[in-house]
Amino acid sequence: MAEISDPSRRRTWLEVDLGAIAHNVRRFRELAGPRALIMPAVKADAYGHGAVPAARAALAGGAGRLAVATCREGLELRRAGIGVPVQILGAVLPEEVEPAARGGLILSLHEPGTAEAASRAAARAGRPVRVHLKVDSGMGRLGVLPEAAAETGARIAGLPGLALEGVFMHFAEADDRDYSLWQLERFREACAGLEAAGAGGFLRHAAGTTAALLHPEAVLDLIRPGAGIYGYASPDGLAKAAGLRPVLAWRALVVQVKDYPPGANLGYNRTFTTRRPTRVAVLPVGYADGYRREFSNRARVIVGGRRAPVVGMVSMDYTLVDVSDLPGTAAGDRATLLGGEGDEHIGAEELAAWGGTIPYCLTTGIGPRVERIHGPI
Repeated sequence: MAEISDPSRRRTWLEVDLGAIAHNVRRFRELAGPRALIMPAVKADAYGHGAVPAARAALAGGAGRLAVATCREGLELRRAGIGVPVQILGAVLPEEVEPAARGGLILSLHEPGTAEAASRAAARAGRPVRVHLKVDSGMGRLGVLPEAAAETGARIAGLPGLALEGVFMHFAEADDRDYSLWQLERFREACAGLEAAGAGGFLRHAAGTTAALLHPEAVLDLIRPGAGIYGYASPDGLAKAAGLRPVLAWRALVVQVKDYPPGANLGYNRTFTTRRPTRVAVLPVGYADGYRREFSNRARVIVGGRRAPVVGMVSMDYTLVDVSDLPGTAAGDRATLLGGEGDEHIGAEELAAWGGTIPYCLTTGIGPRVERIHGPI
């Protein structure tokens, strides 16, 4: 993990193990076999881990291309000197088509109007634009319905300056095997219709992390692991079983330790009242940093290698922890909110469950005040 040379200069920080990202990408390469390309998702600032460092780690692990959600995210990678194929998985707004074309980004198309704008942008940029057609096979979000895929794909393929490189879909509930296989069959039918219309030779991709790990049938020409390259997957336990490593540790300094008598109220709305003499450590991290209000009176942190409960309401900037059973705790000590310390470990799945959410909702919500410290690849 990344070494913190002077923790006293930081209030709260993330330690991002880039070597673990590279390892996890290699695991997906092994699991997918030599036939499938690997296109890790580094959207949403690499799920909160830092887009550019995570992208470089993924490439070091053997990825040949990258996926983002927006044009801005793709151009950020280009400005950082990353030249591999980068696909925008989400909708491209009209004003983004030309910058995306100039940046050599691969566009995802879900309706003909964007395709026509991309064709005009390709002419102005003086270079072909690679595009992937999105098929809505049962997700109920972006994409053309399977029965319209052949006509839309043939229309796209016939536009000047566009290269129909791929066709793809998203699973709605990848750990539901029956529904996923039904979606996959609809997608295969759409692809067959495209080929019959004369638009062949394209890459097919459907699987993200969970589908790639649970459904071998969904590993087509390309897979798009997202959460898995950061060390977590749904359902719980799947990431560990696949040999994926945790990537993230979240730390904070103790800034004050105070003793309270029985009957003292702690925090906003007085949601915790002490029942015994209680020693409280104050951590300078709160919901403005992404340490969620839902963790109030539920979560645990690690101090000195032992767990301690969060007490009272998590506020915007501070969190209170009961360290009564850790008598040596003092200001300047380090607390671990996520990750390991000594023999204890709090995983992203466990922390997210305390907040009633999922790991990637948690990590993408970690705010910019939390400094990212990236370890070596």
